[in-house]
Amino acid sequence: MTGRGLLLNELDWIVANCCRLLALVKPEDLPWTPREGMRTLKELANHLAQIPAVDLRIVKGDGELDVQKYEQELNSELADNWCAAMKDGARDLRRFMELLSFDDYENGSATAYFGRTQTNSRWLLEVVTHIYHHRAQLFMYLKLSGYEIGTRDLYT
Repeated sequence: MTGRGLLLNELDWIVANCCRLLALVKPEDLPWTPREGMRTLKELANHLAQIPAVDLRIVKGDGELDVQKYEQELNSELADNWCAAMKDGARDLRRFMELLSFDDYENGSATAYFGRTQTNSRWLLEVVTHIYHHRAQLFMYLKLSGYEIGTRDLYT
């Protein structure tokens, strides 16, 4: 299997794992935050769920204001909507990456806002690690707010 195939399989796996964690979030806990100045559980859940779709928009060259508007359109208070947005975004990201020729995937570059230019292969790695980063935050938010979850929940 190619590096692209491995990363796309990892994307599918981590999205499914995040959906299981997001489904645990209780509506009454949405305003919870570990401390002042940090995202609420609702804000974190929305951000995590939006990563595949939003990061794809960034890779395709959307400007910061357009990306922020799209994030607002995707915002929700429901776990089912978070999971649907995450799965839809991952599906679209997968399609985009699979349709790139090998050369465009490995050597073609995209420039996102803040002037960051990377190859498409690096962008895919960036998206997957971005999801892992915020999944870890979600896990800690849930642990700190009293949810009965453990390490096993990260690997199932």
